[in-house]
Parts: sequence; structure tokens; C-alpha cells
Amino acid sequence: MIKELINFTNNLDEEFKNLGSSPKEGLHILMRYQTDEYGVISMDETDYQYEFFSKKQKTGTSEFLNYCKSLHQNAWCIDTNKCFDLPTKAIHTCSPFSVAFKQEHLEGGAKFNANKKKKQIYDRFSDYFAKAFALFKDNNEQEKYIVFKNFFSDNAFSSVLKKIEEERADQFNKSTEEAEKLKSQFKEEKDKSIKESLKSQIADYEQELLKVKPLDDSNYIIFYLDLPLEQYKEVHKKYLDDKLFNTDKYNTAPNEEGLILGTNNFMNGFNGNMPFLMHQTASFDITGRISNQDAKLLNDLKNMFPNKTLPNPLPILIYEDELQNEVIGLFKESSFKLSYREILERLIADNEVDLSNYYLLFWQNTMDGIVFKDFDYVSKFDYKVKDLIIHNLFEIREKGGKVDKHYSLIKNIFDFELQVLKPLIQNKYHRVDFFGDLNKDEFAKLDLTFSSFSKYRKAVYDFVYKSQRSSIDGHAFYEMVFNSILDDIKNGNNYGVKEKLNIWYSLYDYFNPKKNINMINRLKEYQDFVREIINDEDLNDITDEKFAFAAGQVIEYILSKSKSADNSFNLLEPYLQQSRCAEFKKAIANDFSRYKHENFSKNFEKVAAFVLSYETSANLKNLLPQILSGAFAKNQLFSSNSSK
Repeated sequence: MIKELINFTNNLDEEFKNLGSSPKEGLHILMRYQTDEYGVISMDETDYQYEFFSKKQKTGTSEFLNYCKSLHQNAWCIDTNKCFDLPTKAIHTCSPFSVAFKQEHLEGGAKFNANKKKKQIYDRFSDYFAKAFALFKDNNEQEKYIVFKNFFSDNAFSSVLKKIEEERADQFNKSTEEAEKLKSQFKEEKDKSIKESLKSQIADYEQELLKVKPLDDSNYIIFYLDLPLEQYKEVHKKYLDDKLFNTDKYNTAPNEEGLILGTNNFMNGFNGNMPFLMHQTASFDITGRISNQDAKLLNDLKNMFPNKTLPNPLPILIYEDELQNEVIGLFKESSFKLSYREILERLIADNEVDLSNYYLLFWQNTMDGIVFKDFDYVSKFDYKVKDLIIHNLFEIREKGGKVDKHYSLIKNIFDFELQVLKPLIQNKYHRVDFFGDLNKDEFAKLDLTFSSFSKYRKAVYDFVYKSQRSSIDGHAFYEMVFNSILDDIKNGNNYGVKEKLNIWYSLYDYFNPKKNINMINRLKEYQDFVREIINDEDLNDITDEKFAFAAGQVIEYILSKSKSADNSFNLLEPYLQQSRCAEFKKAIANDFSRYKHENFSKNFEKVAAFVLSYETSANLKNLLPQILSGAFAKNQLFSSNSSK
């Protein structure tokens, strides 16, 4: 896995790696300097540029902030456990050219007030720069930038920060005053076009106020020394070479190629301090050592995931650099709006081949950072499926319409997911989250569907996205369909029941190829059998399934006599709980007695007589599909000529 991720990231250009990332939320201050004839720099505390960044800004990020973003990306700590400001962890940069901390650590901030007895941030800069200066190649470099260290150690930065905050406060007050004037005009104005203009101006002022609002404790304050980006990268590389590894124990001196080897820190909980958890007798290297260059690439990839610039799931093609670049190009071209499905459809259409030999990675951003939920090899992605159609056997109509529903032809696996599998395990919001936490609240009144979702969501994902067609067999398909149907019955969803029955009959042979049964023909046989009873024809080949279908027709006819406004099919549920034929028929007889004062058709009398006289030792719960089919199919027992 590691090798494939390294190769993938190595094919990405620097511009793409930074797309989608944002500057840190807070105040960015670029300090300029002067150099004398000996190369020694001196600070001019009046020569600086600053700008505030807020994630709430709707306007694009300025060129200055994009530049600052590049600088702090090449000055930031990997994580706070590997920063230079231990144990306080207040300073989050690891560079001699930049210092970043949050407002909460300054006087008046929450952390400052809570830690009055401890060493405050003002007293920690000397220790910070001692470690940061160690990143220089020689002592002359340290001396050259000592003035930047003194800028913090002598607390000169506070006067610059104070001046900036005074300027921002003045701008904030002026902008607030202007915004309030416009709001007053807006309230009094009657002309719609003028009101729209005022509304736009107010929005512009509100955006300006975001840039000059008082700092919150959570806002960063980041000082930069105005140096070329390459200098930032050079010293940051030395920090990364040392800190990107999980432990220093297995680090080595540079090899002949100048590479440092160490234990991989990427998504790895290495137990170097717990030898009882490690292989003691392995004849091969199990430490997971990689080079510092590869560690840097993995770190780049890790930083990209939160930017949402990569499709999820992410196909990582092997030995297909050109195709891999095409995937990235498609995503970039669409401003990161193409879904995984759309990317694969474009890729397959353009290259006229199915994808093969790649890894599929699915990840999620969590409170604890990036978590890999699934990473698997796909030998071949079968995009096309044999043309399939869901037949409207139960005569449902388009939602809100007067015409029968028409199902589109299923030509590919994503059509299959949308029309067949998703309706069986989706939550009440009609969504399917394959790898998120199991949230029962999203399946309110869908208890059995939640059971299917919990049990089969990974199987559905493998079936669709990894072409593992064996992950869903006839048993799984049956359970998903009828769990969903039983929930629909409880919720009075007549449309949902009929749609799932359409799916089951239409796709039965697809999921049960060895049984060689055409269930659509079977359904017709059930309907023909009821017609034969009504027409007093000789009955041949009587089966339990035909009896169950006829019983469903009888039950639905009886329940239609109910004057109850309850549309939840509660009266149907008791029948579905019966397993013995005698008890099942007794329930039918009891309901018939309850409504015997109603008119009943001759058709009903004939079919009911057959049903109540039939005997079987079969478990009727195994005949659930046929009972429900009879209850929800077109009922043949109604007649214009009825008798009492």
C-alpha cells in the first residue's frame, strides 16, 4: 500500500497538492528587513504587511494570503507532539523564519489567564529559536537571523501587534458605522431596485468587517520573515527529515544516495516502545523503514485529504501514470465537483476500456484526523452489466402522476446501485453512508432496514465499487428486500412495498442464477391460478406458493372492508407473524367474521373457500414473498356483482 501511495503522490505537481487548502484562520504579518554590507539583517519594525483571513469570507483569497499560505505550509509542525515548544505546545511553527501561536496565549487570553503560574509564551521564544536555528547548516546562518529571534525574545513583536490591532479597530469602527447607516436606509427605502443595491453594499461591508474584526482566542497570529520560499523549504526539509519518522531508534545516517531511512510515520501506530507487540523471530525487516523523500511524499498526501481535492473513493492506478494523470485532470477540470462515478464514466468512455489493476482507497475526515476506512486491490472494474430492467409488475404509478411508472434500462453498475441496491438500505433521508458511524437516528421507524444496512453496507460497497459480485448472493438480496418491505408496511408506504416487490421479481434470477427460476413467470402463474379458481376450472399443480398468493388476495380483500382511517397496514402484520397454516387460516376466518355484515363477491367466496380448506405443514414465514405478492398485486376478487 505504501509504495502505491508514494508513486501516486509523486505524480502530482506542487500546484495540485496545494489546491483546496486555505491559509490558517487568523492574522498574517509579513516582516521586512534590511541587509548591511556584511550580510547581517536588521529589522525595521515599521515595515510590514498584514491581512486577516476568515473561513467565512466569500471573496477569493488575496495574492498576499496565498503567499503566506505557502510560507506557513513550509514552516509548520507535523503535529503538536513534534513541535519545538514542548511541553507547552503553544508555538506551532518549526522554522527560524516564522512564529505562529494563537491569541489565547497572549495576555488576556484564556490560556494565559489559566497558566499564570507557568512559563508564559513571552518566555519561551529563546528555547524555540535555539531548536529552530539548529536547522541551519552552519553557525553563520544563525548569526545572520539573530535579529528575528530578538524581535520575539525582547517582546518587540508586541508593539507591532498592538499597532496593527489599533489600525484594525479603527477600520472596524468605521466600517460598522457605515454598515449601520446602510441598514437604516434599507429599512426606510421603498424602491425595490435601490433596496437591492443597498443590500449588496451591506453584504460588502459585512465581508470587510470579517477582515478587521477583533481577534478571537482561536485565531492564529503568524509572523513571517520576508524571505524566498525556497529558503523556507530548505530548512523545513531538515525538520521533516528528522520528524516524519515514527521513532528515532531505527533512523540511519544518510546512505550513498544521501537518503535517510526511518520507520514510517504515515497512518502507523508503531510499537517501538512495546517489544512484546513486535515480531521477535522474523527473518525480514518488519520496521517499515522508508526514505526521507518517500516520507515527505506521504506527508504531502496526508495534508491533501482534508482539502477535498481528491475523489473519494480514490483510484490509485498501478503502472498507468498517464491514466492516473487523466483522473486528476478530470477532477481538477471540474473544480473538484465530479463524483467518483462521473470520473470513472468519463475515463472509461474516453479510453474505451474497463479499468484494471488499481487500488481503491476510501477515507474520512474525523475529529482525530484522517482515517482510512477501506483500501483494497481491484483486479478489474466491471462497469457494464448485462442489460437489466425492473418490470412494473405491481402497477405502481409515477409519484404524483397518473401514468404507470417506467423504469430505465440498467446498463452499468452505477445504475444498478441507484435503482436496485440503494433503495434497500438507504436511511430516511434517502442516503447511504458506507463507512460512517452507525447512526440509528437516521433510520427512525426503519428498524429492519437499519439491520440490513449494518449487515450489508460493506457488501454493497464491494459489489458496486470493487466489482466483487459474489459479495451479495440470493440470501442477502432476499433479506435486504423483505426487511425493507416489512418497514414499509409498518409505515404505510404502499408505493415502497410495490417497488421492492418489483425489484425482487425482476432481479431474482440475477442473484439466484443456479436456481434457474423465472420469478416473473411464476407471478403470472400465481395470478392465473386465482383466475382458474374463480372460473371453476380444474386445478392442476397446486403448490404452497400458489396457496400463499391466493391467501394474500383474500386477506387484502377482507381488509379493504375496514372503515379504519389507519393506513399503516397494521391489520396486515398479524398474518405475517404466523408460521403454522392452521393459525394462519384461523386469523383469516376471524377477520372475515368481523366484516361478515359487508357485501362479498362470488369471486371472493370461491377463492376464500379454497384457501380455508387447504392444508400444508410448511412454515408460512417462508412463503412471505407470495403472501405479500397476493396482498399487493391487482386483486381479482373484486366484482361488480357482489352477494352478501
